[in-house]
Amino acid sequence: MDEITSTEPTAEKVGHVGKHYVGDTTTVLGRTIPLPVYTVVYITLGVITALELALAEVFPRGGLTIPLMLVLSLSKAALVVWFYMHLNTDSRIFAVTLLIPVVMVSIATLFLMIVPVGY
Repeated sequence: MDEITSTEPTAEKVGHVGKHYVGDTTTVLGRTIPLPVYTVVYITLGVITALELALAEVFPRGGLTIPLMLVLSLSKAALVVWFYMHLNTDSRIFAVTLLIPVVMVSIATLFLMIVPVGY
């Protein structure tokens, strides 16, 4: 069994989380943001959550708010899976395996919206 001799990071491990490199800047749509990628994703998740809360409180539930909430929640789930669960560095078969049930549930949800209330 290997023995831990130092808790200080070595030169080759600085800036790395496991086998994933974490830089000091993030480029989104051609713009460079001076924050690490996980911080940018965290802030984006917070902004989308605030949009969901505002949408739920301001607008009445109806034909447009439910699909919009579905799109916002799927985008948050996609961000978490893509970055925090490192799907962006895994094999594409995992993405397809995850995408098939998500598409099926989304279609089922949209069809359930057509059913009249009271049945």
